Amino acid sequence: MNALLASRTARPIQVEFGLSEADCVVLTELTQSAADDGWMLISELVGCLGWEKSRLSHQLSRMEKRGLVVRKEYADDRRTALVAATYEGRSVISEATPRQAEEVRRLFLDHLSPAQVVLLTEIAERIIEEVRAASETP
Repeated sequence: MNALLASRTARPIQVEFGLSEADCVVLTELTQSAADDGWMLISELVGCLGWEKSRLSHQLSRMEKRGLVVRKEYADDRRTALVAATYEGRSVISEATPRQAEEVRRLFLDHLSPAQVVLLTEIAERIIEEVRAASETP
């Protein structure tokens, strides 16, 4: 179900805004979680996304070439880098987000009763809580 919904909700975003699902995930995280100045440590972004560092590095390279993000060295530690969404990246994700929400609503939420949405929310929160707890255990 997750894979089906992800591919179906991603399709119009790709066509209308030129953003892949991975682009959306990265830009959303950067626009919501970055510091006030817009920059985020790449290591923090890796942690937030739960991706391998190499996967994120390749994704950021593709996005940099398209002008969606920019990277720079971290002044306090040259082995570390920072990343930020560009004006273009922030603009396109702010335009795409309502369209993506519309697709999720149309393909998923519109088929559930209010009680089912509440139950689904409770189940999802419980699973997220348990998965996070398990990942913190050595």
